[in-house]
Amino acid sequence: MSFYDWNNIKPDEITASYLRKIAVGENVTIARIEVRGDSITQPHSHENEEIIIVLKGAWCFNLPSGEVIIRANQMLLIPPGVEHSSRALEDTIAFDICSPKRCDWMSGTDQALHDDPEQYLWAV
Repeated sequence: MSFYDWNNIKPDEITASYLRKIAVGENVTIARIEVRGDSITQPHSHENEEIIIVLKGAWCFNLPSGEVIIRANQMLLIPPGVEHSSRALEDTIAFDICSPKRCDWMSGTDQALHDDPEQYLWAV
């Protein structure tokens, strides 16, 4: 058994506009995410079932079936293996719950998914 206090967990700065606090169980990872409006997540899929619960704000997800916008007190369940991407429509706070646990979150290898390549076109 583990006790977590979100107020005492140091956030990981995935990007300047994407903060994530993580709690890890044996078979599940729960993250409290703070994301600024217009932040993006690149298209990807993973072996994890994922549930996103928005506490504040609005988040748009692009799925094979179309676009889904979730707002405060709404949630989205993404099955394993389904490609998805997202864009925060405004400053958003959400819980992101994944099973099995997200090893890529703990190692930070997912960081590239949260970079917007168009931000760097000026250097080309």
